[in-house]
Amino acid sequence: LKVSPSPPLPGSTGGPPELPIPTAPPEIPFSMATSPPLSPQGSCSAQLCWGSPEPPAHPAVPTAALSPFTATRRIGHPYQNRTPPKRKKPRTSFSRVQICELEKRFHRQKYLASAERATLAKAPKMTDAQVKTWFQNRRTKWRRQTAEEREAERQQANRLMLHLQQEAFQKSLAQPLPQDPLCMHNSSLYALQNLQPWAEDNKVTSVSGV
Repeated sequence: LKVSPSPPLPGSTGGPPELPIPTAPPEIPFSMATSPPLSPQGSCSAQLCWGSPEPPAHPAVPTAALSPFTATRRIGHPYQNRTPPKRKKPRTSFSRVQICELEKRFHRQKYLASAERATLAKAPKMTDAQVKTWFQNRRTKWRRQTAEEREAERQQANRLMLHLQQEAFQKSLAQPLPQDPLCMHNSSLYALQNLQPWAEDNKVTSVSGV
């Protein structure tokens, strides 16, 4: 039997048809395919080379490793986080009768024993703690007043001493010097005796020769 040849395709030549040449897969370097994964300090790890997701650029840092400034910025302003101040105890107010009794006892006795303090607290209807606190504050005030009074007395004594010294100096200038019999017969000695450089006129008494 004779087989008639198939008609050639349009645009093709008379030669045999060209088949597509299969392309080989990309060659993987031997060192990359068989070498063990590099250490974390290496330039490329096995996960990075095979397309695994990249680790975060900034790993999570534990809270303990944060600086105080960073922790403060995250928590809030330091004035907002500080503990509120403790409330002060209300100041105890005393009546006039109580103050009068306390002052009388303080002028007689600056320090009280426990039994004396308890006895004093019963009369004006006060507690032992109130009497103790009042005497402590009163002694502090008394020491301050005593120190101020002593300083005022010292300054007053210094002023009085300066005043007495000035008066004594003025009296010594006003009184004439006693005459020396030896100087009476010598004009030079007599002039030196009457010489007073501290006098206001600063004059030398004239002496006539004998």
